[in-house]
Parts: sequence; structure tokens; C-alpha cells
Amino acid sequence: MNAASLAFGYRALALLSVFLLWGLYALNGGLKENLLAPLNGKLNEEIALKNDYTGIFFIDYPIALLVTFFYFATDGSDEGYQLFVFEGYSTLQSSFVWLYAENMRPGSKPPLLFWTLTQCLGGAISLPLYYAYHILWIDSAEILRVRDQDAAGALPFSFFLGAIVPLIIGCAPTWTGPESRSPEVHQKYLAFFQVDPLWVILTQTVLATVFRWLRSTESGDVVRAPKAAFRWTRASYLLAAASPAIGHLYTAARMYTSTEEGTNLARMRIPYSLQGPTGGRPDAVARGPFLYLQFDIPIFELASLAWTFVLLSRTPKQSRPSTLKLATMMLIGYLTIGAGATVSLALYVREGLLPEKEKAAN
Repeated sequence: MNAASLAFGYRALALLSVFLLWGLYALNGGLKENLLAPLNGKLNEEIALKNDYTGIFFIDYPIALLVTFFYFATDGSDEGYQLFVFEGYSTLQSSFVWLYAENMRPGSKPPLLFWTLTQCLGGAISLPLYYAYHILWIDSAEILRVRDQDAAGALPFSFFLGAIVPLIIGCAPTWTGPESRSPEVHQKYLAFFQVDPLWVILTQTVLATVFRWLRSTESGDVVRAPKAAFRWTRASYLLAAASPAIGHLYTAARMYTSTEEGTNLARMRIPYSLQGPTGGRPDAVARGPFLYLQFDIPIFELASLAWTFVLLSRTPKQSRPSTLKLATMMLIGYLTIGAGATVSLALYVREGLLPEKEKAAN
């Protein structure tokens, strides 16, 4: 299939996702409740909602919206819901490494705007739009290894500090229990978690600048070392594989050993009711986001796997496995270690197959 057809398919998927995520979220009343909660200052009749983080309405309101959306997915009140979201977002966080590595390539044009919009639009919308853009770019350019040592050296640290740490803090009641935090304290942690795209990009920018400055003071010349950049990039892919693999395996272990009735694969993964999964909390503000994420997470997982398959299938034929073998290996990876780890490991392999320099002109 040519690049234009693939890009069209991804754009069509993004459009379908708008209805599956936002359309159904509006139809079941969850969107209305989410929009009103920050204005009313309460999640429901029992839980007050903090809506004054900075005192500036245009900052506080969107933060409170996101806190409302993720509160019942992270407060420990519904184990199945919480485990499902923990696994899904451990994969979504890894997409920063995937997109940022592509953004660092020589001659790269794909913007990081798509990744920063995942918290607002949903990964099932923003990532397919990025993949459509990216596939068209690689179709008309020679893709080389990352060569910027400073940016590549900063990548694993910015991913850990800006993405993994906020995820761990935000989802801590997954393993510490809902009693470990009061609603007010948990909302403050969630507010910190919601701006993690900013933390990642800010940390990446600052660290890359510091690394560049340190090397220039040592050698007097800022030279980007391709071999060091290659090693740092692959190290970032390994870290981006470890995080979702742990999330996937932890979720699977808890799911199959839990005594909670609502912690089972069917309820967590299959969106069979417009109102959201049964069991857990009856509030629309809780069940609406659950249904939203039941579409969001599987779509961006499968879209990412397909994107990676396309990237690997376009590497030099003499160094990559056959199409059937590649598809089989990725399917096995998806079923065992999860989508996020499979994508990250596939990109790790791809980095080693890419050329370091452009082909010499004839």
C-alpha cells in the first residue's frame, strides 16, 4: 500500500475516533458532567473538586477538567478501571520517545504538537494524525539514524523524569489503596500529572542545552557524535519498552489474581454499553471517561503497532525479516508484553537497520 493510502487510512481512523471518543462521551452525559464539575466545585455529592490551582480561570478550568476526567480512573475506587488506565497510559507515555526520536532525525519535519495534544484530544485522535503526517514524510526522504548526541543523551532522562515519574505518582493508589490519599491530596497530584507533556518537553530542552554547553566548554567545539547518539537513542527505546511492559505484566498479574468482580478482561476492555461499564461507581462523571478510554486506548495501541510495522517494512530488505515473520513477531509481542513494549523494541531494532549517512550521489 502506498504512503498516500496509508495516510488517508490514518486520517479516517482519527475522524472515526472523534465520534467513538467524544461523540459517545457526549451522548452518555459524561461530557456535560465533566464540563460542569469544575464550575460547581464538586465531582459528586460526596467529593468536592479543587478548581483554584493558580487563581487564573483560563488555567485552572482546563486543569480541573482533566482532573475530573481521570479522578475515578486513578483514586483506587474501581480496581479494574484503574488497572486498565494504568496499563494504557504506560503505553501512551512511551509514545513521547517514539515521536521525539523521529523529531531528532536529520532533515526531520514531523512536529511534536501531536504528542502534546494527546491529553486534550485523546491518543486515538492525535497519534493517527501524527502517523499520517510521518508516513508521508518518510516516503519522500531518506531516513537516517539520530545523530544529535546532546538531544539523544537527554531523551531517557526527560522521559523518566517528565513521563514515568508523574505516571507513578498519579497512579500510586493502584498499589497503595484508595485510603492512602484524601480526595483533595489526590487531585493535587493529578493536576501535576496532567501537564506532563510540558514537563517532558521542558526537561528535554533544558537537559539537551546543558549537555551541549558542557561539551562545548570541554572541547571548544559542539560536534554531534553519531555513535553516542545511536547508543542513547536505543537506550531510550529500551526504557520506553520496560515501562509499558511492566505496566502490562503488572496489570495481567493483578487481573488474574484479583478477587474483585469488576477486575476482569471483558469488563475492562470491551465497550458493550453506551453508559459505560457496569459495576464500580454509578456517576456519569466516572463511567463516561471509562467508556471513552475503552475506545481510546485500544485504538492508539493498534495504530501504533501498524505504524511501526510500516516503518520496519520500509527498512533495507536484506536486513529485515519477511513480512509474515515480522507480523507474527509483533503479534506475539502484543499478546505477551503488550503494545507499548512491542512498538518500542521494534523501533530499537529499526534504529540499528537505518543508515548513518546519506547515500552518495551518482
